[in-house]
Amino acid sequence: MMRAFFTFLSLCFCLSVSAQVTVNFIPELNGRNVQGLLGFQLINPNGPVRVRATIIVSERVAGTVIRIRTPEFTAAPGNNTIPEAAVTGASVEFSADKTGNMIARTRMLPQGDYDYCYNIRSVNSDMPAEDQCFAYTLEPFADMNLIEPYNRDTICDKRPVMTWQPLLPAVPGASYQLVLSEVKKGQSPTEALNYNLPVLNQRDLFAPVLPYPAIAPELVTGKKYAWQVTAYKEQTILSRSEVWSFVMNCRDSVKKAPDSGESYRDVEDLARGNLYVARGVLRFGIGNPYGEQPMKFRVHPADDPSGNIKGMGEHQLKNGYNYVIIDLAENGRFRDGKYYIMEITLPNGVIRTLRFRYEEVKN
Repeated sequence: MMRAFFTFLSLCFCLSVSAQVTVNFIPELNGRNVQGLLGFQLINPNGPVRVRATIIVSERVAGTVIRIRTPEFTAAPGNNTIPEAAVTGASVEFSADKTGNMIARTRMLPQGDYDYCYNIRSVNSDMPAEDQCFAYTLEPFADMNLIEPYNRDTICDKRPVMTWQPLLPAVPGASYQLVLSEVKKGQSPTEALNYNLPVLNQRDLFAPVLPYPAIAPELVTGKKYAWQVTAYKEQTILSRSEVWSFVMNCRDSVKKAPDSGESYRDVEDLARGNLYVARGVLRFGIGNPYGEQPMKFRVHPADDPSGNIKGMGEHQLKNGYNYVIIDLAENGRFRDGKYYIMEITLPNGVIRTLRFRYEEVKN
């Protein structure tokens, strides 16, 4: 009787331990293509065990679209990635409908509501393994566009603030890599990024903005540069921007107001990326071919695109060319040496983005 009771306890313990082998799968990262479905981990707190994996992917409307079976492999104690032999030896079946045929052709999963179910079965035991399922609404990534410096533009800031659109939909734990290279004579911007030693190669950026690093060499007047941003998580690339280029070249376009010795930067020239240093006061010229109307604008820190500095006042535009003065020092919200961006909506509806650096006036 005691022996039978001990055998029963041992059997219960084995079943409990076996159930502790779990699957770690990240749908937003690995649920987008067929290859990624085999990028799961097995967490095994016990001794080595021989297992087989069956993966069933279902979409809410289309039903089951993929079924994958791996050959047997050993799950060692701890975290296990799937051995290469099990990945290459896996059998993959696609549904015979439109969705399955598209996945078989492209190896990519289309937009939809998915369940990713993993069944891990021990080879040396008849014990059933419970399915572990992961639900995820898969949406394609939006194009990750660069913002500033503008493509094929000419700028004057030797340490520009570089900005781009964030990864959408967002992936928790994702980060960005920005690469900037000089474009040599006869090269395309893409060739420059592929073959030249980068001027900047910044990884682990968690915001879609990079103020030019103080330790990096400043950009050189007269040279052309190419840049690109990549979104990634761990070692997986999620999205990549186009390659943009710009030229570093300072140009002067200063206008003088009538009956005044003060100089004003033209709004069109500033929109091309030329640097403006605002020493307490922002002076610029703007043309208005229409009737009198208020100037529409907002100002925000370069590293905070969603910000909005209050107390900028109202400014009326008359017909013709206008000379505008904005007292920044009086506002009290600007910080010495910090970069800011002014967005002006011109009378014809065109939006100009003007970057400037604020400097306090020293007494």
